[in-house]
Amino acid sequence: MNRQRQWASIGFALAYAALAGASMLRRDTLNLSTLFWPPAGLLLAALMLDAPRRWPAWMALAASLHIVTGIVVGQRSFPVAAVFALADLLFCAAVAAACRPRTHGAAEPASLPVTLRFIGVLALCSVAGGILTAFILRAIGQASSPTHWYVWSMAAFVGCIIATPLVMAGSRLRWRALAEQSVARLWFGLLAAFAMLGGTTIVFNDPARAAGRFVWHDGFGMSYGPLLFLAIVALCWGPAGSALTVAGLALVAGSYTLSGMGPYANIAHFSGQPLLAVQGYLGCAAILSLIIGALAADRERALQRAAALTSQLESALRVSGQVAWEFRRAGSTLHWLGELPHGIASGRAVVPLDDWLSRVHPDEQERLRVWLHTGADSYAFRRLRFRVLGNDGRYHEMELSGSARHGVPDRMTGLLGTPGEELPF
Repeated sequence: MNRQRQWASIGFALAYAALAGASMLRRDTLNLSTLFWPPAGLLLAALMLDAPRRWPAWMALAASLHIVTGIVVGQRSFPVAAVFALADLLFCAAVAAACRPRTHGAAEPASLPVTLRFIGVLALCSVAGGILTAFILRAIGQASSPTHWYVWSMAAFVGCIIATPLVMAGSRLRWRALAEQSVARLWFGLLAAFAMLGGTTIVFNDPARAAGRFVWHDGFGMSYGPLLFLAIVALCWGPAGSALTVAGLALVAGSYTLSGMGPYANIAHFSGQPLLAVQGYLGCAAILSLIIGALAADRERALQRAAALTSQLESALRVSGQVAWEFRRAGSTLHWLGELPHGIASGRAVVPLDDWLSRVHPDEQERLRVWLHTGADSYAFRRLRFRVLGNDGRYHEMELSGSARHGVPDRMTGLLGTPGEELPF
């Protein structure tokens, strides 16, 4: 075992033990489950980040800590502690097996399909695990009723959907890439994070309750208002920043709820358990953060692919001595990509049609205008030769070739080059 893996194991054990000990202090009286369980998120992250052949080591370490803290801190009997530890292992292993990258070591990027699959599998496995755990405890006579199966399910789901993305994003964070980000974007994300946490603090603290009830305290509708800033954080900071902000939101909302303050402190749902009620709110916030982060990542990758393709196309055009063009009839503009000799079609990437026609030979301007306007409605491949004025003060014969764009109305696209060349299209 190398030094990095040793430090990872030590850090995992300390974090798991600390979170498990704190979670054991709050349990449901009917099915003995903890009301919140972030250690499941740590175990799930460890399994998704490591190779399956190392899973038994992580699971053995987590099970040992789970059972020990359950007996020492939670005052559970050994059978009850063993049942909960086994349920935790099976739950995390099932989710990791379904959602982890197929190739070990490949950091699977955040994308909308991957994110939705993770959320769906996590929800399905948490419901199944909660029901199975409740009936096993009922069968061995350790729980008075299986009706509170949702306690384990909600604790496992919310613990994983908050802690797992945070650990995984942190493991993939590269400080050099962070330093290359736009400073304005980083500051804008920081302001949005402070606005969200500050707004959440105001809603849960309710300082104006005695002075006209400025913040709605009896309902929970106002608590979702600051989540608007969470969307901005996800767009500016990406997965790592949004996951960290959601963790901060969980600390703020959870601490106020434990203190008997905030819109969820006295809620009657979930058998009067405020921690379960606030976890529903935190789960919605985490799902929102994951989905917006995935959409932003998809858009960023699409822009990078478009930039790479544009660069490749520019190189190909430079070698061939041709120019790619697109005529947009609605705005009467020509869009250029590439550069021709003699200064033709160079400079601006977008040129009004009238400006371009001013460089065309006067005898051919109207013919070229009609050709472009009628070509935007025809999918047939067309060619047109004309003379255009170069920067050397002389007219040069050029050839346009192209057709209307499929699926995009009022547009024509093609290539511009010297006559006699085979212009691929």
